[in-house]
Amino acid sequence: MFFKTIKFKLTLWYVVILGIILSSFALFLYVTLADSLYRGLDNKIKTMAEVIASSVRSPLGGGPSITDIDRIMTEHFGIRPLGRFIQVLDESGRVGGRSTNLRNVKIPVSVQTLKEAARGRVTFETIKGMGEYPLRVVTLPVIENGRMAGIIQVGSSLEGVEEALHQLLLIMLIAVPAALLVTSLGGLFLANKALRPVDGITQIARRIGSGDLSQRIRIKRVNDEIGRLASTFNEMIAKLQESFRQVKRFTADASHELKTPLTILRGEVEVGLKKKRNLGEYRQILASNLEEIDRMSRIVDDLLTLSRADMGEFKLEREEVDLSCLAREVWEDLQLLAQEKGVHLQYMNDGFSKVEGDPLLLRQLILNLVENGVKYTPSGGEVELRVRGSLEKKTVIIQVSDTGVGIDQEDLERVFDRFFRVDKARLRKTGGTGLGLSICRWIAQAHQGQIGVESLPEKGSTFTVTIPMKD
Repeated sequence: MFFKTIKFKLTLWYVVILGIILSSFALFLYVTLADSLYRGLDNKIKTMAEVIASSVRSPLGGGPSITDIDRIMTEHFGIRPLGRFIQVLDESGRVGGRSTNLRNVKIPVSVQTLKEAARGRVTFETIKGMGEYPLRVVTLPVIENGRMAGIIQVGSSLEGVEEALHQLLLIMLIAVPAALLVTSLGGLFLANKALRPVDGITQIARRIGSGDLSQRIRIKRVNDEIGRLASTFNEMIAKLQESFRQVKRFTADASHELKTPLTILRGEVEVGLKKKRNLGEYRQILASNLEEIDRMSRIVDDLLTLSRADMGEFKLEREEVDLSCLAREVWEDLQLLAQEKGVHLQYMNDGFSKVEGDPLLLRQLILNLVENGVKYTPSGGEVELRVRGSLEKKTVIIQVSDTGVGIDQEDLERVFDRFFRVDKARLRKTGGTGLGLSICRWIAQAHQGQIGVESLPEKGSTFTVTIPMKD
């Protein structure tokens, strides 16, 4: 399992990348040093060949003796350089003289080298088989009066160069793996330390999986990546906890709202079946049943609307809508209900009220707010519907004010929750489902708007909806 962990993968990638970098650097260092050593050696033997060429002018007349070459070496270099082999040839390649360290050994000369010398070109070559280490040889033609008078060859053993390169290679073969080993241990330590908070997140997630949504991750450093991950995780859990709480409350409230009319239906049917009744009594029971069925139908329809909205399956129509016209239609439609309740319903507008949205949903928004105001305002009270535009803020404001029962301050934050109704308004005779304000909030948010409420108990309430004005 360890080889499948992020710690191992991070350490592996770290070691692989570092290994590539170190290997590339080692290769570059080796190639650069080798080139520098070979170039330095070539310069030394070429300089020595040029010195001898300037001292030996006519190797054709039998060539300089061994003593002459040693004398020239001593004069120019103080002592005869160790490890250097000198050979003087005529234009045909015959040996005219050698340094004493060559004795009876001849530095081989290839035909190609003689051809290059005849063209006046200096050549460098590496000759193997003359000892434990190869020999680096420079062939320098001696030109007199425009023609080649002879050839100077100076050779030097590559022992020093190869020993230095061998030592460097040995050091790199030991140092690079050792560095990678130390790096892998350090990388594993750092990865383990960096990912330790992730283990804490995993443990918290497991506890949450068992149903304890109150668990939260302790955050030490908020500004790093792990801290931001933990903060996001905590926020997600808080939202889930709130969502589950709302679902539980919603399920309980929905069960309660549907259980009540079902209980009434059951009771009325049982009463009707206990004995024979006349036609009028049966009609009264059926009318009461129909009223409860209508109530359940409204609850189910509202629940379906909110459910489709939550799932994002509700498609809004987009067109230009004049909220003043919609508000006036609602005002006219609810005049009869207001008169029956003895409530005075007013309407006001300033004409700047065009928005882009779904006319049916916006009409339902206004209708729900005004209908609630009329239902919860006692006889002799007043409900005012007002639509006004704010050219400065580019918004249209819908306000519904009433002089009804009002809402306690502690209930204001929950008034838009599903099935929530304040105790004073929780009367079945109002016919409400407890979902109207939830639908209003969804419609406002679906149109990039907001809805809020201000209220005082026994003084009344004011609901304010703000929707962006059409450009």
